[in-house]
Amino acid sequence: MIRNYEKKSIKQFFLLGLFIAAPLFAAADFVPSKWQHQRPVTIPSFNEVGYVRLKLDRAVAVGNNGYKDIRVLSGGREVPYQFSVGTSVASEEYIPSKIIDKVVDNAGRLQFVFDLGQNGTLHSKLFIQTGSASPNYQRQVSVYASSSLLPHNSPGWNLLTDKGYIFNFTDRKTVFSTGSSEVSYPQNSSRYLRVVVENGPEGPISLAFGEVYQYVVSPAQEETETLPADVLQKKEEQVTEVITDLGSSGIPSHGLTLSISDKGNFNRTAYLFGSNDATAWSRIGQGQLSQIDTPRFTGGNVTISYPEATYRYYKVSIQNFDDVALTVAPHVEVAHIIRTVVFEATPNASYTLYYGNPTAYGPRYDLARYFEYFETASLLEVTLGSEHENPEYVAAAGPVVPFTERNKILLNVTLAFLCLLIAGFVGWYIWRHVNVHKSSETSAPISPTVPPTQSASSSSETPLPPNSHM
Repeated sequence: MIRNYEKKSIKQFFLLGLFIAAPLFAAADFVPSKWQHQRPVTIPSFNEVGYVRLKLDRAVAVGNNGYKDIRVLSGGREVPYQFSVGTSVASEEYIPSKIIDKVVDNAGRLQFVFDLGQNGTLHSKLFIQTGSASPNYQRQVSVYASSSLLPHNSPGWNLLTDKGYIFNFTDRKTVFSTGSSEVSYPQNSSRYLRVVVENGPEGPISLAFGEVYQYVVSPAQEETETLPADVLQKKEEQVTEVITDLGSSGIPSHGLTLSISDKGNFNRTAYLFGSNDATAWSRIGQGQLSQIDTPRFTGGNVTISYPEATYRYYKVSIQNFDDVALTVAPHVEVAHIIRTVVFEATPNASYTLYYGNPTAYGPRYDLARYFEYFETASLLEVTLGSEHENPEYVAAAGPVVPFTERNKILLNVTLAFLCLLIAGFVGWYIWRHVNVHKSSETSAPISPTVPPTQSASSSSETPLPPNSHM
């Protein structure tokens, strides 16, 4: 029993050791011979350890591994990094304002005006906080705007929305409370906002305070590149096709801009397709290409935006119908969202970026757990040097071609021979079976056929001897 217990303990200890060491084996993912490309990282001189930001270019994106194969090394040691995508960020920005001219009219409607201090400040949402005397209510809200201060009953107020809705519900027994106090309206830049809160069965509500906000969307950090394109006019199909080649798959893009030299007004539907072989196309988006110059409106658009894709080829199909085909220049602008990696750098140390391993997985570092506290825009920016082939790289062995694929002629001849052999055996077996059956029939004795009545009578009578008398 003691020995069994000792064996069990040793086994558990061994399994625990493997479990603890598993992350160490996972961290040893980087094997230089599996990474094809390397590039030196150029770092400006600095005096103390700190984090730096490295912008990746399209060469790093080539392939179909989605940036999972990026590794940063210094002195043969893998350096933890955080991959970052400069996507757009939406936020709310408070706009200083004060409340003036607060009244409750004869119909029980609460009315007040926000003064934002000046015209020209964009705003699109307001917040209304009611007083404690109104714990439960449901109210419709209307919002008006004006560049100058007007009386409440003036027709000069411009209606922004009458679909606002605020409510509050509080259950004092369960201490449960829910509600909504925000009203959104079309973006406006007027200095004054008039707010009208309708009356309800609970009676007029009181106002504690209110605020005005602007919904701000910070655009994604992106860059564009100009690429040549083929322009095909297909008169029978009434379309103009524009095809561009990014040079490789795996390069993320999300926008394509054409150059159209026509001077007149136009508005055409355009479909966007993507492909990796320029043969099989998948539809990935559409847009309106337009150029309008009229007394009521002036503007236009020659860009097609689409969900980020990594195709090599892109094709724009402009629907001309019966209109004259547009004159499109043989080049396009492709937009890419900027990708960066952030890592900690030491003065006087050299760093190298490795990539080009289609089987690598994305690493996991502790840096990801506290990266949200970094202000990456202020980090020291470093750059990539020219691309080199990793001298330690060993190309992966190609797939083993089966013997049957390498010797197709021999396989066909063998199959034909086997088919003939089987056919000959089957023919010989049928011929032998037929001849044996015939020979058995010819060698069997032939017995005379006796009528059944005659045979029965002859067998029942005893023959008489000659010259006998009854």
